[in-house]
Amino acid sequence: MNVNEQILIQTALGNLEQNTGITGNWKALKGLTDGRLIIMAGANTFNFIAEVKREVRPQHIESILRQKAQFADDLIVIAERLLPKAKAELRELRIPYLEANGNLFIKKNGTLIWIDTNPPIRIKQQTGNRAFTKTGLKVLFHFLLDESMVNYPQRKIAVDTGVSLGNIPQIIRGLKETGYLLQLNKGSYVWEDRRKLLDRWIADYETILRPTLLLGRFTFNGDYSDIRFITNQTVWGGEFAADRLTHHLRPEEYSIYTKETKQELIRNYKFMPKDDGELFAFQWFWKDHKFRENIAPYLLIYADLMINGDKRSKETAQLIFNEYLRDII
Repeated sequence: MNVNEQILIQTALGNLEQNTGITGNWKALKGLTDGRLIIMAGANTFNFIAEVKREVRPQHIESILRQKAQFADDLIVIAERLLPKAKAELRELRIPYLEANGNLFIKKNGTLIWIDTNPPIRIKQQTGNRAFTKTGLKVLFHFLLDESMVNYPQRKIAVDTGVSLGNIPQIIRGLKETGYLLQLNKGSYVWEDRRKLLDRWIADYETILRPTLLLGRFTFNGDYSDIRFITNQTVWGGEFAADRLTHHLRPEEYSIYTKETKQELIRNYKFMPKDDGELFAFQWFWKDHKFRENIAPYLLIYADLMINGDKRSKETAQLIFNEYLRDII
């Protein structure tokens, strides 16, 4: 558990006690979860296994459900902030949660505690872990695609991921600090819970890396199926790519990842800039491409769908995970 998560838990329990008199005891654990939380409310005592997250959006509910399947009614989610739709889903699923501001939901053993009066707060993040910066997330994307890459010589990792050599040891150190990477001996590592790491990558990709990649939004007066991209310069992501892979999703929005400039996209494909256009153009951020022609890496398509967060997108994402990602994650 890192320093920011420890601060989050202390803040949440402090606000809960100050606002309501309800107290809690925390014990960090090593393994599949972050720790154990005991909540004491009057004559009631609740024992939980806790999952700590910076922010919970609707697209994160599926990973929480996987945790719930292991711990049944004993799971509680602790977060700096839960978006309103995510909170509503958690309540519907009867999954307890605690926010940093002291908001709390527990429905267990015939007792209901629901506090939702405190406005969201932001906790100042302490910096230091380079694995989840913009550069770290790019490298981690390659590590998720190829679990053996982390054991390559660091100079080769730098070349294969397109980042400077000086970043690599710091990124690996950050992964070790967060428990996702275990060192066997000098220069040799094994992964711990890559599925949980994928969920973390998607959450941070959405908020840290993805916004910096957006070139702009466009519209297109024609059939998107007729577009032929220049090979290895632009590829489909998101809903359109998912539909090509599964035939399970009718696209409403379109995403591309490209090495081309905005001017080249306009000239080569007749895309027209539009602030609320249905086509999102993102910069191509990975070093190599060995996937189906004109389709982004399957892991990135999966991430796009999970970020969408609607039911149909999540269903399609699960199909893609089962078919293309299960063996590498």
